[in-house]
Amino acid sequence: MQKYLYYITHLDKLFDPNVKVLSLSFPYVLLGAAILITIILFAFSAAISLYKIKTKFLKDIQTKLLERFNALDSEHKILQSLYKRVTSAPALTNFDEKVWHEEEAEFIFELNEQLSLALERSSVAKKLVESIHNFFNVQRTILLLLEKKTNTLKIEHALGLEKSSSQAVSLKDGESISGFILAQNKPILVADLEKDHYFKAMNKEAYLSGNFIGVPIRFQNDSLGILHVCNKKNGRTFSKSDFSFLINVAKVGSIAFKNITLYEQINESYLKAIAALASAIDARDPYTKWHSENVTRYCLAIGKELNLVQHDQEMLNRAALLHDVGKIGIRDNVLLKIDKLTDEEYEQIKMHPLKGDEIVKELSFLKEASALIRHHHERFDGKGYPDKLVGHAIEFGARIIAVADSFDAMTTDRPYRKALTLNEAMADLEKCKNAQFDPEIVDSFIKVLKRTPEILSPPHK
Repeated sequence: MQKYLYYITHLDKLFDPNVKVLSLSFPYVLLGAAILITIILFAFSAAISLYKIKTKFLKDIQTKLLERFNALDSEHKILQSLYKRVTSAPALTNFDEKVWHEEEAEFIFELNEQLSLALERSSVAKKLVESIHNFFNVQRTILLLLEKKTNTLKIEHALGLEKSSSQAVSLKDGESISGFILAQNKPILVADLEKDHYFKAMNKEAYLSGNFIGVPIRFQNDSLGILHVCNKKNGRTFSKSDFSFLINVAKVGSIAFKNITLYEQINESYLKAIAALASAIDARDPYTKWHSENVTRYCLAIGKELNLVQHDQEMLNRAALLHDVGKIGIRDNVLLKIDKLTDEEYEQIKMHPLKGDEIVKELSFLKEASALIRHHHERFDGKGYPDKLVGHAIEFGARIIAVADSFDAMTTDRPYRKALTLNEAMADLEKCKNAQFDPEIVDSFIKVLKRTPEILSPPHK
């Protein structure tokens, strides 16, 4: 044992360069060889372990990278799917549907409230078209209403059209898409008019193109018109939800237009009743039997010459027809007096514009006309009555009635004088320009009289 310990404690001799291996004893050589083999085996074992660790590490990294790649690939496919759904405008999700229906309900509620407050057809048409145009964000919105007398559809209000497109549309079969919708009483959704050979062949309306919806406006069995919306500005096509929604909007519009029609019929009945009253007043004096009708005819001719808009023409028509209705409050012994009136009697006569104003102003459809009735005896120079208005402070319609009223008085026989001739009456009108009458209105009326002198011969004669 001591011998082996000796060899171990003297191992440095094995690695001493000054000691020759051959001079070492066998035990030293054997021990050195064992140590060398042990070192080689340890190094080999360590190399194998490192290789295994490296291989496992690389394999783990590869597995994780593959898993990450698969996850990214899956996410990419999901994003692609979402992109396709968004860009192709697919069916709405439940959340989207809920939001859409809430917007629909709010829109219809507000529209119905606004339309119910309107008392004129033009106001209802304007509000309906503007609301739909903005809600759908479309290129064109067209509302056509049916004229029962001519059986034609006419554009009442539209957005996105050129002025040349505002023509009447025929209702004969095959001559228009609008006529087809009205005749069939069915809404249509056209994906692309160019590819729809049936409707393309039928189309005579330049404003219909591409993708559009057309729905009838109908109340019970009464056809009222057609509503079109054409081409969304964002390029998307109209959906089934859009189609259903517009049908419901048209129902709201049909109720509003039916109410307006009933309102107009009531107003017309009132107007006829008051006109009959005015005629009865005219009939009290054989010299003024057709005075109100004559004045109305002259006023409308002047209004047409001056290119008054339809609303102003309607107000002028009503005011002219009723301009002397206030005479109902004047006693016959004053109104029909042949002799010269006393100052007191003349003051009574001068009250008839005020009385007429009081009679009609409480009726909403005659509120505008009441101002014309009140001021039809005002003078351009401010010397008229009852309010002594000057120049353009007098309503334009009242200035027209003043000219027409005086002209009829000039050209009608009276107890105290014979009727003037046409030329004499025109000369008197010229003399009173800038004093009693508005010169623009006198000039326009004289043009009418020279062009159509037959206007002096009323239908009742």
